[in-house]
Amino acid sequence: MIANDSRATSFQVRILRQDGPSSAPYWEVHRVQREPDMNVISVLQRVAAGAKTIDNRSVAPVAWDCNCLEEVCGACTMVINGRVRQACSALVDRLLKDRP
Repeated sequence: MIANDSRATSFQVRILRQDGPSSAPYWEVHRVQREPDMNVISVLQRVAAGAKTIDNRSVAPVAWDCNCLEEVCGACTMVINGRVRQACSALVDRLLKDRP
């Protein structure tokens, strides 16, 4: 996630995508409206619901694993801002403060 101002009403999300095991990975950039107490799972749900990049290009919805949503099972573990984290407990407000 990238934002210059932690008080912004929206922020950009860069998602590394890959169409298949033999395909090259590529980045997509999306804009998401910021909400209080939002976690990365909420961000991914909004990106999947919109399925359009920041330049308004239609894309396939994102896919990810999650199960308990309570930081217990580890199914939603992913690399977020360069660190391995659980998406259910990674809060957007904290991530934006940690990122210039």
